[in-house]
Amino acid sequence: MLTRFFRFLDPTLISPDLAPRLRRLADDCEQLKAHGIVTPQMLRNAPLLEAWTPALTPEGLHLVGRAFGHPVHGDRTVMTSQLWWADPEGQWMRSLSRFYRLGSPINVDDLRGPGATVH
Repeated sequence: MLTRFFRFLDPTLISPDLAPRLRRLADDCEQLKAHGIVTPQMLRNAPLLEAWTPALTPEGLHLVGRAFGHPVHGDRTVMTSQLWWADPEGQWMRSLSRFYRLGSPINVDDLRGPGATVH
């Protein structure tokens, strides 16, 4: 019944890479718990996300933005996998798949265009 409304709950749709992604997430969780910080090594290969904004979906909280250096998608607009942790200082976040270095969030005024007003 739930899978009619939330397809991602259907166990037949589990992606083959889910278990390894969860293991890497758990490893990062242990490292964060042990050291209390994200090390430069952890962010070494992290793509940069610019002009990002949060997006809430039935699967959870994601970020949408322009990725640079993404290992799968290269340099283009992406929606991250579900967010798990975020730096209180706004320098990085960890999704299910990987760490991202965070650039500037989207400037809402750029979306509105010249002369637009908000009501």
